[in-house]
Amino acid sequence: MTAEAAKPAHARNLVRAFTLLDILAEATEGLTLAEVAVAASLPEATAHRLLNVLEDLKVVRVGEGNRWRVGRHLLELGAAYLDSVEIRSEARDLMAHLTEATGETCALGVLDEDRVVYIEKTDSPHPVRMHSGIGRSNPAVTSSLGRAILAFSPDWVVESAMAGGLPRRTERTVTDAEALLAELHRCRERGYSVDDAENEPGIRAVGAPVLDYRGRPVAALSVAGPEQRVRADRLDELGRATAEAARELSFRLGYSPHRSGGR
Repeated sequence: MTAEAAKPAHARNLVRAFTLLDILAEATEGLTLAEVAVAASLPEATAHRLLNVLEDLKVVRVGEGNRWRVGRHLLELGAAYLDSVEIRSEARDLMAHLTEATGETCALGVLDEDRVVYIEKTDSPHPVRMHSGIGRSNPAVTSSLGRAILAFSPDWVVESAMAGGLPRRTERTVTDAEALLAELHRCRERGYSVDDAENEPGIRAVGAPVLDYRGRPVAALSVAGPEQRVRADRLDELGRATAEAARELSFRLGYSPHRSGGR
């Protein structure tokens, strides 16, 4: 008997409903009923029944071409979650200044198990820029945001993030555990992390941790852009600027180097 089959029927349906939401969240152009059923490995009748319930709750909608998409209530729920994260309001002016100073996209992210979730960003003024949507996530081990948080986290957090393996996102991705641990050590030493087009082809990024009053990493700031502009010889400059903004945000959250052992 599978783990899903062992659950009560209502619990199985709840899990399936959230699976459908995850599938539709990744399909910006929407999916037909048949495509949803295939993606969820469900009979069409089951998928249709669940979609109808979700439609009644306004978390999905069906539109032109009978294609299903996420609904407005999902946005309302997401906004409620983001509004509860006060760090966003404290970070906005710092992020705007960082983007103005560097010319590149600045992002704020938090760790969610083995992934880092974008909760705020300021876009580069350049027409060619990194497109990272709020609410999206990336593996913590490959992104500059995730690495910045992991570098200042306890060992068990790092081990948990690495437990599922190191995904190869690009040709440059570090997939060796020892090499990644060495990179996290370098991040601690210099105060910022580097993603050398390892998470997304052609995109370089630097990240720095945001610490709370206990000195624990609760988020990270990053600066990212095309490697034609974010050249290797700019990484230290951008890293230091990002670290300075993250340090100021940490102070706003009550961080004190005297109480926390220094940073």
